[in-house]
Amino acid sequence: MIIDEDLRHKIGLALNEATLLGVEFDKEKNSVSCTFAVITVDNHGEVPVDNRLLFVFKPVGRFVASYRNGLWNDKDATVNTIQPTDILEVVQSFHGQAIYGWDFVNCGDKDFDSWKDKLSFDYSFGDNTGLTNTIDLFQEDGVKHLNFRIWFDDFEIFTPKYDTVELQTFLDNGKRGWDAIYSSDEKVGGFGIFPATKEITEKVKDSVAKITGEQR
Repeated sequence: MIIDEDLRHKIGLALNEATLLGVEFDKEKNSVSCTFAVITVDNHGEVPVDNRLLFVFKPVGRFVASYRNGLWNDKDATVNTIQPTDILEVVQSFHGQAIYGWDFVNCGDKDFDSWKDKLSFDYSFGDNTGLTNTIDLFQEDGVKHLNFRIWFDDFEIFTPKYDTVELQTFLDNGKRGWDAIYSSDEKVGGFGIFPATKEITEKVKDSVAKITGEQR
């Protein structure tokens, strides 16, 4: 799969603020699967009851992670040695933290260079396949931090029932989700994300005033 600038930005938009629920490494299938709970609104304008999606990246050319006991910018944080097969347990230990930043796919090496010498594992398939694209993800909870990068050629998307989700459908649903957030649509309030618009700011001030009893 060739991911150009336009497509990578659209993927970033649709994945932004998604909750990372799990990551699994399958050596036999040469794949890494990531489960996200995504911000999404379907083509009927509804938020799905189950917003989880499974991304299967394959073939994988390389898979690395840095699991550290400390904040992301702690240069002295201890690095934990783990195996690729341990990645699910490690990710689940963060209890589902959101990813953010809009820039996940083919985002260059600036961030990667800051942790590539602190690897917990470094798996390589051994030939030149699976190196077309990269995705960089992370988890943090204040006392520990996980960065990982997957090199891959292609990916597929599935629902929890393993029905295939077309890439364009995922992108369109993600854009509708963020459009709804920016327009303060009450339907997406369950995602817990609110834009810092003037209207929202005034509503927050009114709510605080009611709680504190202060006059505005």
